[in-house]
Amino acid sequence: MNLAVIREMNMNLPDKKVIIVGAGLAGLACARRLMEDDIPFIILEADRRIGGRLKTDTIDGFILNHGFHVLQTAYPEARRVLNYDRLGLKPFAPGAIIRIDGRFHRIADPWRHPRDLWSTLAAPIGTMGDRLRIARLALNVRRGNPYRIFEKPDMPTMEFLRSKGFSKKIIDRFFKPFFAGVCLDPDIEASSRVFQYIFRIFSEGDVSLPDEGMAAIADQLMQDLPIDRIRTSSRVESIHPGGVVLESGKAIDGCAVVLATEGPETARLAGTAKPGGSRGEICLYFAAKQPPVDDPYLVLNAEGRGLVNSLTVPSIVARNYAPAGQHLISVVVIGRLNIDDRSVEADVREELTQWFGPEVNDWCHLKTYRIVHALPEQPPPMPDPTVRSAAKKTGIYVCGEYGSVPGIQWALLSGHQTAEQVLKDLEPHR
Repeated sequence: MNLAVIREMNMNLPDKKVIIVGAGLAGLACARRLMEDDIPFIILEADRRIGGRLKTDTIDGFILNHGFHVLQTAYPEARRVLNYDRLGLKPFAPGAIIRIDGRFHRIADPWRHPRDLWSTLAAPIGTMGDRLRIARLALNVRRGNPYRIFEKPDMPTMEFLRSKGFSKKIIDRFFKPFFAGVCLDPDIEASSRVFQYIFRIFSEGDVSLPDEGMAAIADQLMQDLPIDRIRTSSRVESIHPGGVVLESGKAIDGCAVVLATEGPETARLAGTAKPGGSRGEICLYFAAKQPPVDDPYLVLNAEGRGLVNSLTVPSIVARNYAPAGQHLISVVVIGRLNIDDRSVEADVREELTQWFGPEVNDWCHLKTYRIVHALPEQPPPMPDPTVRSAAKKTGIYVCGEYGSVPGIQWALLSGHQTAEQVLKDLEPHR
């Protein structure tokens, strides 16, 4: 049976089960923790397959993730929960290729990628003082427990960088494209706590791709769960402390309801105010006989103009992502969801022709993905994601990135923490 697509099955579970709405990473992590204490549960997923935003398609031998996703190997909760060897992780190079004034410049971690030391020093991204400030920042954020970062004063990242003495040049040419590529935030208005945590994680581990696509992460989480407790293509219409009602009209009773859905869906079901905004992206995939870059770097646009935010060649990172003799190219456009597919493809080709030459016109377009809620907004003050939250209403709990910090780490931790809270609240009745 394909673990990513589960047929609807009849449930014979006791009424005192926990109902988890959403089979993304948070929902799956919640279920795994409940199972450790033999608490019955059922997962209801509106989509036909699990994984939330971590989905993967295979088209003509190419592995296409739904949008730009990576796994940071330094994430503590990911290290605890996932088996990295079984995922077959393949790392990007520790750094980036940044396009400035019509030229490409390699910027790498000199300790982990010393062969690019000269290109890093020669890149026109800022002063030598800026480089020393980056080294000092890296040392500071790596001190102590990483979660202590969320106890620091919080402010917009732009304000934080200016307070540390960074020049406008390095902010525009390094930090803005970096943050745009990672957090879809080209104006770096997000929480300085989030920025510092991400900066630490980048310096401590690898940015990687699972060999079989990002969906392999959700598949691995699901492998220990009983298949008969997961129901896909089951959209929940409404919830109450004693259960849920499906779109089909069927009622399912339980002792608690856990909402592990996207922010807008959580707000709809919980009847609460709409969550903060989200950032969308368009991800285009192309096939080419020759890759536009030869090294496994993320390519970032620091020109201050243009449609393209970032470009990667996943098949250089993980050769399995493309058939023999071909390469897979991924291009990300931030926002701009109002542009139709044909126009965005034409505009992206025109822009990349200026980058790489007329061979871009020979690339074969494979697919375009539109991810409306790719990441939630992350304004300061960002609450401490390590603090377990109580039930929103009696018997109703919320977990996932939209109640925490965006990222695989926080989706997994949020699911685990929510399960711990459910277990605590159920203890007197067990």
